Amino acid sequence: MSAWGKLHAAVLELAKSSPIKQRLTFAFSKHLSNVDATQLPATLRPEFLEIVQALEAVAPMPGESRVQATVRKMSAEDADLYAARIVVLFGEVARASTLRAVETDAVIEVPAARLDRLSEEARSVVPLLYAAEA
Repeated sequence: MSAWGKLHAAVLELAKSSPIKQRLTFAFSKHLSNVDATQLPATLRPEFLEIVQALEAVAPMPGESRVQATVRKMSAEDADLYAARIVVLFGEVARASTLRAVETDAVIEVPAARLDRLSEEARSVVPLLYAAEA
């Protein structure tokens, strides 16, 4: 899976309803720990490596990983900040990918059936959001 795909999966993990420390630990352990930084745009590598270093800073106790130990010692506010940094990094990687595609005049063809399905999904999102609030 590409670095973009792993970041996307991590962001989806962060969007779940479990406690922030658990989401951050899972997002990093399941999706970000094996991202190859060289797959990221050069300008974003330092940010990614800083996040990795920060989330693996604490020596683990027996039976836990470095990220589990680090996140365990964090405040909820610090966990929120690192989660936000991951989301921002994902946005920047997505933006860089889009700009690169535009610069190379890449043409992405989407089958008509897929467009129909996408438009159906877009129409159903708003009612579902309102239903969740009720």
